[in-house]
This record gives sequence, structure tokens and C-alpha cells, in this order.
Amino acid sequence: MKAIIVTDQAAGTGGMKLVERPDPQASINDVVVQVHASGFTSGELTWPSTWTDRLGRDRTPVIPGQELAGVVTALGYGTTGLSVGQRVFGLTDSYRGGTLAEYVAIETEEHFSRRRTGFPSGRHFHEKDKYPVRKLL
Repeated sequence: MKAIIVTDQAAGTGGMKLVERPDPQASINDVVVQVHASGFTSGELTWPSTWTDRLGRDRTPVIPGQELAGVVTALGYGTTGLSVGQRVFGLTDSYRGGTLAEYVAIETEEHFSRRRTGFPSGRHFHEKDKYPVRKLL
């Protein structure tokens, strides 16, 4: 898949480049979403959670981006409440990010399920920007 990565925090947005990456796999309680629209702010590149996982391990190179609209393409073991082909929009976990890519794996555990919302079937994916982020929380 194509993805935008950043390898150097000091480079900021100037260090972003388009590359080929392996497609993400759905882990337990994950879904894989084909991203049709994504949101990004350059401030994300200053957040510690962009560069490390929850245990403080380096996760460079990173795929930034947290907002998305897309279609569920795969379910991980134990995933409930979503189905393949379902249109969704929402936010990823800041320690995982990854929406500046063709596909992203997203946790569906309780802390994220409040932020994941079905996307109206009559709307174009790029219209997700008309929905305020505060409505997703």
C-alpha cells in the first residue's frame, strides 16, 4: 500500500515522503479500514505519542494522521459491532495513528468504540470534514 511516512521528528512536514508499505493486519479486536479521506495536523509531529508506543518504544518510521473516513475491509479475532463493507469515520489512537495511508488497522476496544461512528451511505467520504470532531468523542 502507499503511505506517507516521517522518519525524522526534527524535519517536521518537510521530512514526509510517499512510500510503499506492507498492508496492516487486523490484530485481536482490530479492524482494517480502507482510507478514503484523512485528516492531519502538523502538530501531530510534535506529540510524543506519534514517535513511541504505549511502552515508550520507538516506532519510527511513523505514518501520521488520526482522522479518517473509509470502509472496513477486515476484522480481527473477537471484533464485534462492525462488519466488512461498513462505512465508518472517526479517530485512531494517538499511539498508533496511521491514517495517511491507503489502509489502517484500528483498535475497537472500549476507549476507541466511542469515537468510531457509522458514516451515512448517501454522503461522499470527503464530507466527513463537515462533522465536528467533538461529535465523535
